[in-house]
Amino acid sequence: MRIALFASSAFALPVLELLNRSSHEVVAVYTQPPRVSGRGLLLKHGELAQRAIKLSLNLLHPENINNTAQLKYFSSLDIDVAIVVAYGQILSDKLLSLPKWGFLNLHPSLLPRWRGAAPIERAILEGDKHTGVCTIKMVKQIDAGPILAKEDITIGLDMTAKNLSELLSEIGARQLVKILERFPQIIEVPQSKSGITYAHKISKRETKINWGSPAEIIDRMIRGLSPSPGAWCSLNGLRVKLLNSRVLPLKGKPGSRVKIDHKCSEKLIIACGGESAIEISSIQLEGKKPVTGVDFIRGYRGTIYFE
Repeated sequence: MRIALFASSAFALPVLELLNRSSHEVVAVYTQPPRVSGRGLLLKHGELAQRAIKLSLNLLHPENINNTAQLKYFSSLDIDVAIVVAYGQILSDKLLSLPKWGFLNLHPSLLPRWRGAAPIERAILEGDKHTGVCTIKMVKQIDAGPILAKEDITIGLDMTAKNLSELLSEIGARQLVKILERFPQIIEVPQSKSGITYAHKISKRETKINWGSPAEIIDRMIRGLSPSPGAWCSLNGLRVKLLNSRVLPLKGKPGSRVKIDHKCSEKLIIACGGESAIEISSIQLEGKKPVTGVDFIRGYRGTIYFE
């Protein structure tokens, strides 16, 4: 089949690689336009676009995929099926109607739970025990199309958004290629009308840690927002990102370091609300690279009290 891939995130890299090695023809790869980056203020492509260039694929990055000129060009490509994986633009009804078999979307959640922009982060933040990845047929309403395939996984207690994203992207890529092998004979299963939730984009106000909250909440927040945008707090006037953690059955003054015996002397353990605590295993001071909690303790000379 002649395929067009619409993707801008590194989440789509496994899909790109498998499609490129498959018997299908990747006619075009659509991504978001390159952005100004670095001290030299140069235009820079994202990871997926860079990989598409190395593979000598037809890379396109229009500012508006829905304008008349873009629709005309896309129509000329004679696409059998188009695939969307975290593209970043709303697709018009006209565009959705152009491929012979329509558009498919790879979505990292167990739909209809967590439709929307941040399904991986929301699943961890809410303490979900399971999540997964679905391939759906795209319709006008966002993430509401019928399901072609679904696979669920357990969310480990040590998983960050990055870990979970990488796992789901690999599973989803294999799922999508299997679908293409049997498409369009696959049965479409309408989404349930119950259990619908929306994974709204993470707002800035959600990223500030409240140390009066129970450790379970803070731990999920740290892991669910890692590495970006990152859960943060203040340490002696400096902004600090916390990137990984685990819950411990210890207590102390919320925001302060807990030291109960020699074993904890080199561990960064911070008391939380509800007589609980977390051990921070990865931390990033403003303007610095991430370090382990142990390395942070060894190098930091001030009093540790997070606000």
